[in-house]
Amino acid sequence: MPNSSPSFKCVHCGSSRLRRSRYQPGDGLWRSIFYTAFRCRDCGQRSQHLTSGLLFSVTSAAALALAFSAGYAFSEIIDDDGGRGAPAAIGSAASPAADDTAPSGASAAPTADLALAAAAEEGDPKAQLRLGRTLLSGYGAERNAAAGLDWIERAADQGYAEAQYVLGTLHLSGRNALQSFPLAFAWFERAAQQNHAEAQYSLGMMYRNGQAVAVDKSKAYLWFNLAAAQGHEQARDARDSLLLALTPEQVLAAQRAAAQWRPQPAAQ
Repeated sequence: MPNSSPSFKCVHCGSSRLRRSRYQPGDGLWRSIFYTAFRCRDCGQRSQHLTSGLLFSVTSAAALALAFSAGYAFSEIIDDDGGRGAPAAIGSAASPAADDTAPSGASAAPTADLALAAAAEEGDPKAQLRLGRTLLSGYGAERNAAAGLDWIERAADQGYAEAQYVLGTLHLSGRNALQSFPLAFAWFERAAQQNHAEAQYSLGMMYRNGQAVAVDKSKAYLWFNLAAAQGHEQARDARDSLLLALTPEQVLAAQRAAAQWRPQPAAQ
């Protein structure tokens, strides 16, 4: 696929200047089949979009599955309460009265891939993140930013590092979420502690720029170094750019801290 900018826009800043981004360890094999990763040339954030050509297939499959589900539910309408049959499982998620724990706006879920929506409703954090991204972007489902944010928060609350990172980018940019540097910092830190390279890079940037915390270039160097060790090119460049701003002793201490650092269990 050429690296020219695609027709869609960055979900973080709205820019249309996107380029293909290479596979990252946190992307997951299944998502890499159906989604293509891009990096924004303006804000530097990564996002994933449904691979061109799959949208028609997914939409057609969802329509057929919805028709089958509706027919099955209709055939099973036998109820002691005046003939009101119980709706299909995916339909029940669309009704706030059916499940008080469902995120607001979850009625948009049936318009997305039915299997994905069902998995999200059952608590699969990866499915919740994918559904949230779909609803935020409007690709593959009717756009519903509030519901999308709710699903991403659900996934992040379960300790899923990728969702925590995505939530951090939303709060950092203020797009589709409240702009809050402290919230962005907190979510980046939780994901970074699980060795999420993008989150480590973003956390390093916040330390370098003094966003939500005082400027600390030694800690910025530490997090850049950890991300660079995973092949993150921007983190490598950012780390090297700090060499002139730190003393040899500070660089050595940061390198030792990086060597001794170990990933932490998921924080929920």
